Amino acid sequence: MNEGAKNTEKQKVMEIITVAEPMSESELESIRNFLFRIIRREFGFGYIPEYHRDIINLEEYYLKPPRNIFLFASQGGRVIGTLGLRAYDREFEGLNYDPETTASLWRVFVDEDHRRMGVASRLVEIAEKEAASLGYQRIYLHTHKYVGGALEFWLSRGYRVTVDTGNELGTVHMEKTLSCNSNAITRIPEKTSELSHSLPRTQKV
Repeated sequence: MNEGAKNTEKQKVMEIITVAEPMSESELESIRNFLFRIIRREFGFGYIPEYHRDIINLEEYYLKPPRNIFLFASQGGRVIGTLGLRAYDREFEGLNYDPETTASLWRVFVDEDHRRMGVASRLVEIAEKEAASLGYQRIYLHTHKYVGGALEFWLSRGYRVTVDTGNELGTVHMEKTLSCNSNAITRIPEKTSELSHSLPRTQKV
């Protein structure tokens, strides 16, 4: 397939992908199932309470706090991508972020059949705009060098490595300073009472 045909096919796929915040228990359960499937495939293990309590408690970690959000991309009712954003709330050695000014990204995953189609980029773009509108000045994340394409993706999005742990998982800590211009962009409406009839329910990737 030539480059023009690839781009056309990519555009067709993109036009039928919706990005939203979850609103029902069935959507939350679909997201949990998606996340644990991806985690098992990428890292080789299942649920570990120390690492995954936010997945079990998506509402407490992402939906109820006023400055946190969770987004998922879907196609034909199937979850194909996820992203969580919350105020920085972890203590990593060598890192000291203020949760009032620093958000953190979590659970950024895309289904293997929908990678390199712009899904992750769109999720991150929406999250960055939302973070800026919520008053955050910086976004923190950590990723793993041994997950194919992960580090390269974040570097391409303007994130920089702050700490390379050199551990067995290849964990690197990264951050990005948000542009002040992002505040001028219309933000996703706040929380569930508005979401059923506004931008995220109709927004295409």
